[in-house]
Amino acid sequence: MERSPAAQALHDQALALYRVKRYHEALALFRDALKEHPADPVLTYRVGATLFRLGLHEEAEIHFQKTLELQPSHTNALINLALVFERTGRQDRAVKTLLAAAEAEPTNPQVHFNLGAMYGDQSDLERAVHHFERALELDPLSLEASYNLGLAYIKVGLCRKAIDALRNTLRLDAKNTDALFALGRAYRTCHMSDRALETYQKIIEVDPSARQAYFWLGVLYDQMEMKDEARKMYRRSRGEDPEG
Repeated sequence: MERSPAAQALHDQALALYRVKRYHEALALFRDALKEHPADPVLTYRVGATLFRLGLHEEAEIHFQKTLELQPSHTNALINLALVFERTGRQDRAVKTLLAAAEAEPTNPQVHFNLGAMYGDQSDLERAVHHFERALELDPLSLEASYNLGLAYIKVGLCRKAIDALRNTLRLDAKNTDALFALGRAYRTCHMSDRALETYQKIIEVDPSARQAYFWLGVLYDQMEMKDEARKMYRRSRGEDPEG
């Protein structure tokens, strides 16, 4: 839809403010542009997206629904409407809306990632794994998809696949301590104690204050009958002098 030069200028200024998280100011300009072009699906969507960022879910829902009336295949409106449903406790509607988004744009990795996350929250792990796998297939550089796929594999007992997914995550971000902790868990699940030990030691190199890493080192040293080392690690996990 072609906009007037004035409305386009308002849109561009608002979008610049939105991108630097000045949402109140962005909203005012998006609204002004929408007044000139009330049937513009992009402007309607942007007002909804800004309202969502401000936590105004009821108003955001109205604008996302209006966007879909104007442009039924607007994938981002479907994705964000699903998030509104999720945040307001309407989980079934959230999933149905995302499935509609997947039908409208089956190669959108964000749709599949969000479906994976929602199915994971509902403990439907088989479907969660499927959609995280699809998201990663569509966007191989997605750290979020790789990491969450690793977690889902752990939960369904596929520790070897979890290790592969989490090692991929760490290729994307070598110092990601969340991924390192998950990898340590995957190694422990696979009874690969030496690898788990190395992973928790890596966490401490990245973040010496990571007390949970000291705790799991203590557990591993205990299992290896290295009682003195285990005691030191447990003390470190409590913030105590390891030689005390």
